[in-house]
Amino acid sequence: MPTRRVSSITRRMMVGMGLPLAVLAVLLGVGGAVTINEVVEGVNDRLLGASARAIAETLALENEEVTLDLPASALGMLENDARDNVYYSVWANGELLTGYPDLPRVSEPPDDDGEMVFQYAQYRDYRIRIAAVARKVPRINEPVIVEVAETLEARHALRNRMLVALAILEAMLIAVSLGLLPLAVRWGLAPLKRVLSAMGTRREADFTPLSFDYVPVELRGLVGAFNGLLGRLDAAMQGIRRFTADASHQMRTPLSILRAHVAALRAAKLPAGAAEQSVADIEAATGRLQRLLTQLLALARAEGAREGGPDLRAPVDLVAIARAASMEHAPQAVKTGIDLHFEAPEGEVTILTQPDLAGELVGNLIDNAIRYNRDAGVVTVSVAKEGVVVVEDDGPGIPPDARATAFERFGRLAPDRGREGSGLGLAIVRALADSLGVAVELADRGALPGLRVTVRFPSAAPEKAPTDMRS
Repeated sequence: MPTRRVSSITRRMMVGMGLPLAVLAVLLGVGGAVTINEVVEGVNDRLLGASARAIAETLALENEEVTLDLPASALGMLENDARDNVYYSVWANGELLTGYPDLPRVSEPPDDDGEMVFQYAQYRDYRIRIAAVARKVPRINEPVIVEVAETLEARHALRNRMLVALAILEAMLIAVSLGLLPLAVRWGLAPLKRVLSAMGTRREADFTPLSFDYVPVELRGLVGAFNGLLGRLDAAMQGIRRFTADASHQMRTPLSILRAHVAALRAAKLPAGAAEQSVADIEAATGRLQRLLTQLLALARAEGAREGGPDLRAPVDLVAIARAASMEHAPQAVKTGIDLHFEAPEGEVTILTQPDLAGELVGNLIDNAIRYNRDAGVVTVSVAKEGVVVVEDDGPGIPPDARATAFERFGRLAPDRGREGSGLGLAIVRALADSLGVAVELADRGALPGLRVTVRFPSAAPEKAPTDMRS
């Protein structure tokens, strides 16, 4: 199946704005060239016509003959840096009075007094421009025709200079447009980037809708559809969590009854053998199932807490939270033969957090360290003044390549598959850490065997809440 080329809004905007600008530049260039040609033609034709009129003004009739006094200024006004050649001729009654006899005559000579006609012609291997003016002289039947012509080097030089200047201006316009176009596109896409940033910086399982305060009209439909999707996802997740919590809660009562009956059977002192082993298996399976339900309830609470809602954080003593969690798991450590140590500085270590969730997070780490430790292992819980809790064990640890998936639900490492556990401990830790906004890191213990889990809590100093686009 052929892959479809990924489209780009930036490229589409660049093309959509660049092509009209290019067409406009071409039209301006063509229009400018036409205008330049007309201006150069008009300015030089006025000089050429003025020269012809200056000669025609000197025409007179003396002794029944047409005379003229050719003024020097009439031809001098046509002098230029290009040193164009200037030619002239004066015709009366079809006869040449003065001038160049072989100078081409205009194809349609003027008839009315003062009428001016311009025409291009070829003369002596030069392209020339001719101005012909008619002059009525008394007692002369036909008007006298005065023609003045010049070569075109000056016109071409002026036209070329103006065209080069136009080309430079066009190039500057295109260069400035190409330089400003990406900036304009980025500026135009800035609202979209703000929306994308608000989407990308959201925490996992955060289904609060985006605010429309800074959303342009063109993106309101997209943001509205995204908010609708968030609402449907939130409803689906709420349903899953309610089902998990309700099912777990409803099953706790029959499990408690089942454990009570198992305890009664043990109290009855069954004879050794298959019956006693069956009761032991039932008791162990019931304990595992009860722990699984307890962890599912904890996971549902943790995932519900990380979806936002009111900020319930408060300044609390991290030493007290970690000490309480350690004391709660001390019986478990004694029962399994694990040596549990607690280390903390003197005085309080004040952090800003939700104490119940923080205690549950530390408790799950201690439970994991005890449950997956070696026989007669050691678990150390330490608190630092920087608001850091470290839980260490000297068990098999977690290989570096498996740490990325260690927080997944029901994830079990190969060495742990024979141990009692549900694979939800670290998943609960991750959900609680996300809800509290704390960092959890897994690392080795240097040269020693085991695993070090570091939890960094925010300090109790007030922080400025980051602005986002959530309502």
